[in-house]
Amino acid sequence: MSHFTDVAHGSPTTLEDVERLGAKLRFDEPPILDRYVRFLTLLCLSTIIATGGLIGNSTAVVIGAMIVAPLMTPMMAASLGIVMGNLRAIVRAFLTIAAGVVIVIVIALVMASLVPAGTPVTPEVLARTSPRLLDLVVALAAGAAGAFALGREDVSDALPGVAIAVSLVPPLASSGICLAAGEPDLAGGAFLLFFTNFVAIVAAGAIVLTTLGYAAAARGAIDRSARRGATIVIVVAIVAVLVPLGATSIKVAQDAILTEQAESAFDGWLAGTDYTVITLQASGGSVTASIGGSGTVPPLDTLLATLRQSAGPAVTVEVTAYPSTTYRGGT
Repeated sequence: MSHFTDVAHGSPTTLEDVERLGAKLRFDEPPILDRYVRFLTLLCLSTIIATGGLIGNSTAVVIGAMIVAPLMTPMMAASLGIVMGNLRAIVRAFLTIAAGVVIVIVIALVMASLVPAGTPVTPEVLARTSPRLLDLVVALAAGAAGAFALGREDVSDALPGVAIAVSLVPPLASSGICLAAGEPDLAGGAFLLFFTNFVAIVAAGAIVLTTLGYAAAARGAIDRSARRGATIVIVVAIVAVLVPLGATSIKVAQDAILTEQAESAFDGWLAGTDYTVITLQASGGSVTASIGGSGTVPPLDTLLATLRQSAGPAVTVEVTAYPSTTYRGGT
């Protein structure tokens, strides 16, 4: 195991390595005020960028906010605190994260409330309101990558990529935007995505830092009771997020299947007519669609019979038909 640890770290992990990483991550290392000023400044700026990108539905701007966001630092500090069994470091890291969460949500809520045309819940926002088990897997990988990059200085250039891979500030900003829009359920879904990422990053970070030999190098300074308590809390949190993530994953899969079945049924229903599907949405056993064209709309019973065969008898359908008009001209 010692040989594997040395290979993973690139060299034997020493107490100096532990102290170096602690000095880089912990906020109680001098200069303390400068660390908090830097953290708060980057956090506020990344929140403004993320909120603007989410409201403006710009993926590129949201990615920029991910790179600027500093929340990964206290999360990695929490991971190191768990590895070290340093209760004070763990509590300080968690309090820093909690304060950051409040700041991001408040700034996003205020910005969204000031939008003249009302708060828009854009596709960029909606994309962060339905977390799935896949998001937990991605966050675990990102946390492992972040800890590996911090634990080995020769791969620290990978940290910007880690920041892009996992979403921390954008889901919190989405939560604030949804609260401003009067959508508490969507806000809760966005916060669940952040919480999932947070728990996974801290857990994966602690495992990787232990694998790199940081726990063994600091063996004499470890408070085992504090480490055991923090580990239990993280495990319970992971189990707690698995339930809603699993339920969301099942719902997303069911909606995707129903959408495919509905699209096929509509294609057959409208075949031979001048009507085409404009929009189609399927969610929770309900299909809502709009069609456009001219002439007589086919009997709805035909569509229902097709859906009954493919999707079952519990599907409800609502179709809105729009007449179409073609304008032609020349210069």
